[in-house]
Formats: sequence, structure tokens, C-alpha cells
Amino acid sequence: MSNKMFKVKLATPMEVDGKEVSELELRKPTAGDLRGLNLVQVCEMHFDAVYILLPRISELNERDILNMETENFAPLMTEIASFFVDMKR
Repeated sequence: MSNKMFKVKLATPMEVDGKEVSELELRKPTAGDLRGLNLVQVCEMHFDAVYILLPRISELNERDILNMETENFAPLMTEIASFFVDMKR
């Protein structure tokens, strides 16, 4: 199981479990994390795909994602897409 964690700085801090968070840790997804998802949609940063994947690889839940400021999606989605590019990760 992959346990590689990557920190992503958020454009705007957000509240998670009553604490202000300015960066999130994302775990590199495993095949199991991707079940039921269209990999092309994940790599193309479709919101619905990322909405399902983020709770599986971070401390966020669905409500956190729905309440997130829109400017925070780009850095998170970019990091997720980078998991599928051979960058010696």
C-alpha cells in the first residue's frame, strides 16, 4: 500500500475539524482508491471525480470539499493529476 504523502499549499486557508488549515497532505492513491472512478476524468481534473477521490486520500470529507473556496481546487487537482505522470515519485 502506498504511504507517500505530499503537502499541498492552499490558496486560501480553510477550516477542517474546527482548525484552520493552510496546507493539506495528500496520500498517493492506490488502485483501491481509484475504484469506480474514470482515470481520464481524474487526470482531466473533473470535479465529480476529485470529489470522490479526495476523501479517500486526505483528511477531508465530502462536506469539507463542498464548502471549499474555489481557488483551492486548482492546487489540489494539479497535485492529484501529477500522481499519474512519471516524475520519479
